[in-house]
Amino acid sequence: MSPLRPPMNLFRFRVHALKAMLPALAVALALAGCSFVQMGYNQLDRLIAWRLDDYLPMYSAQRAEVEPAVTRLVDWHCATQLPAYSAWLRTVDADMRAGLSVARANVHIDQALGFGHDIARRAAREVGPLMVGATPAQIETFNKRMKKSNRDYVEDWVEPPRDELVRERAKRMKKRSEAWLGKLTPAQLALIDDWARDVRSNGEDGMESRRRWQTALADVLARRNADRGAVISDLETLFVSPGNVFTPGYSAAFDANRARAAEALSALSASLTPTQRKHLQREAASLIADIEQIACRRSEFSLQARS
Repeated sequence: MSPLRPPMNLFRFRVHALKAMLPALAVALALAGCSFVQMGYNQLDRLIAWRLDDYLPMYSAQRAEVEPAVTRLVDWHCATQLPAYSAWLRTVDADMRAGLSVARANVHIDQALGFGHDIARRAAREVGPLMVGATPAQIETFNKRMKKSNRDYVEDWVEPPRDELVRERAKRMKKRSEAWLGKLTPAQLALIDDWARDVRSNGEDGMESRRRWQTALADVLARRNADRGAVISDLETLFVSPGNVFTPGYSAAFDANRARAAEALSALSASLTPTQRKHLQREAASLIADIEQIACRRSEFSLQARS
């Protein structure tokens, strides 16, 4: 498995439901730890606002609320999360090159998942209130688009034969690993093939978990005019802890895949050649430099971060 990206991939495994709710927040911000430099970090607020409007078409007055909310979200992320990403990347790089134990791999995965939880919590606080003010027509449109997202999920994760999913998973991971390490050895290619076969792909459990989460969301929004504070709090819970409503099978698959990922990361680390260690060090240093060159806007968050 790729030494720096798998934890974020594991995070995305857990937030399939979040991707149906707010694709820009769950995808763009989750990807921020891995590829936001290529996306154009300083355009992130525009991307998020645009994708929100794509899922929940907004009126002019609502857009006027969305823009500052998204700006606050991105400013918070830039000032408080990017420094943490740099520190995390340095530690992962050093551990991978020195010899990553399974225990240390789990520490890094925990930290990456924590980044995701922090993003979800902040997103719920900034953007969640906009859902409370949605009209019945907007909620209906939103539900239709979530159903389309469900159909896409079925096409990608439920219908394909297992062998096809394994091949595609291995292919993607080899490509990502080579980007960080350079040319892989035959033993490393076999290690990735073994990992890809071991991943538990509970597509049907995943689909049912999505439905459960969407039902819970619908229940919350159905009482959005009753107790605004309670509704926003419940939205935050759904964002941060979607696993609370997942099926036991889906939760078990996540735990098993996480454990297998830690083992594979440790094995890959032990197999690195001197050339690969140098390649990894260069790639990590380049990404860290890109992160640290991003200039945050002077906001309350950046001022707090510097104080």
